[in-house]
Amino acid sequence: MLRLATGLAVIAGTLIASRLSEAIDLFRFPLAWWGIVLALDGAVRVRHGRSPLGTVRDLALYAFASVAFWDAFELLNLRLHDWWYVGVPRNPLVGAAFSAISYATVLPAVRLALALVAPTPGAERIAAVRSPEKAREMAAVGLAMLAAAVAAPRVAFPFAWIFLWPFCEALLSRLRDDTPTIASPLQAWRAGRRDLVVRTLALGLPFGLVWESLNWRCARGWIYTVPHFERPKLFEMPVAGYLGYLPFLLECTAALAVAERLRPKRTAAILAAVCVAALHLGTDLISRPITVLSVARLQAAGVSHGSGRRDPG
Repeated sequence: MLRLATGLAVIAGTLIASRLSEAIDLFRFPLAWWGIVLALDGAVRVRHGRSPLGTVRDLALYAFASVAFWDAFELLNLRLHDWWYVGVPRNPLVGAAFSAISYATVLPAVRLALALVAPTPGAERIAAVRSPEKAREMAAVGLAMLAAAVAAPRVAFPFAWIFLWPFCEALLSRLRDDTPTIASPLQAWRAGRRDLVVRTLALGLPFGLVWESLNWRCARGWIYTVPHFERPKLFEMPVAGYLGYLPFLLECTAALAVAERLRPKRTAAILAAVCVAALHLGTDLISRPITVLSVARLQAAGVSHGSGRRDPG
């Protein structure tokens, strides 16, 4: 109950303070979302007596996986140009740290939500259903989605949000491990656990609404320029875009299943964390001149970003 109450207090306090102080509003998104993670963790413990984020190692696993997961979309957005950031810290290293802290909330929040809606403790877990013969097919589907999004971004941009799903399913189909872990959508379907897929889909719209509402009129957030779907909007997201949260939650679940299956030992975990940190820093530095509006505008005007000019974001 203390975790749940503290998480709710963090959320409420952040939202109230962000209306009174722009300095707090700059940190609204990560503060509120880490409050949500804490509240969900408390709610799961109240309902089931234990949490899938029971240790620091568990939290670190999902957090680092979440950063790597989201960086894949950031790299693809270099081609799509579907969303842009405002109010980003002028210092590149500080900006990279801020984005990492924000990205790290995605998969932990989804993992906790899946545990919360499970009827009994661990009901969201199943033993792996291996299908090596299907791995190539799923990988080919993911590759086709990625190629379509890159080749025709104004038409095939929806594939940008789900291309990782078949890649995750392909990898899971080849892994040898009978330990029950969170079920990916395809594995749950093959195992006859349609209820797992339905509960995951049911989380899509609530997650989307919370995600976008926390970004609405935020001093540090993002704006969308999705082709053909600019209006109408609910918060910053075009209304049609909320439908994308349904398959996106399925993709998140598949990514969680991969993270659990590949859970590294201590030395490998440290190496993996270093690799994720390096990947994120590189991704952030590459994307910064393209997807951060203030930096892009300064470069377009031929002004150095370190020149002391006020950041228009």
